[in-house]
Amino acid sequence: MLALVVAGCVAAQRYAVVRPGLDCDRATRVAYRAMRELGYRVTELVPPEGERPGVIRGEKETPEGTLRRGAVRIACSGAGAELQPIEDTPFSDFAFSRGFDYSFTNLLALPDVSAPRAASGLEVQVHALERFEARLDLGGVPTQGDAVAMRIVVRNETDRAVTVDPADVDVVAADGTSAAPLAGAALEAAIAAGPAGDRVRAALLRKQRVAPHTTVSGFLVFPPGTYREARLALTDVETGETEGFVTPVE
Repeated sequence: MLALVVAGCVAAQRYAVVRPGLDCDRATRVAYRAMRELGYRVTELVPPEGERPGVIRGEKETPEGTLRRGAVRIACSGAGAELQPIEDTPFSDFAFSRGFDYSFTNLLALPDVSAPRAASGLEVQVHALERFEARLDLGGVPTQGDAVAMRIVVRNETDRAVTVDPADVDVVAADGTSAAPLAGAALEAAIAAGPAGDRVRAALLRKQRVAPHTTVSGFLVFPPGTYREARLALTDVETGETEGFVTPVE
């Protein structure tokens, strides 16, 4: 505690999250998601390894224009995981610690991989993999040259089969320009060498049928950019009718 205060940071033990039996990898992934949910841009992620604690650091700009920082120390053992939020000032109101505690607890109750959870109808989710998240989920960054890997999830809770086709997917940037998924030589050039790239290549979204009450998912890779929404069309197998979706890129 003394070392943290001297460094200009402070940890409140009452906000430590102690989870007996929690897998260390899952604790790290959920902590990352909690930081993002609180609006923090992750600037450093060191997963715990053996007896060495890990840390996630992030920062965000407040409405007043100031930069606020926060960190979480993650310690793991055979008995479970302990996560300790760390404030960026010794005179903190512990808003970050309280928020992290609440967000982590809520996210821990959800599936480890965020997925659409529609009770009925068709639902689409498009999620851009940020580099730290890719390291957690895939063991590394799967693309090169700033190409953007996105996970596409389609849940069909209807009684009719539909078809999903990458040719019917595009994404839209903040300036209104759109981009289609990379294909052919451009796709191969954008996928990085190594296990993470191999995992994306093996799980690329293909044109396929989505049977009633099933979910399919896969990756698409897009040109470099910051995208705000995705447009996707699903086709009813029996009637040939197409239903369009516009969804935020998460």
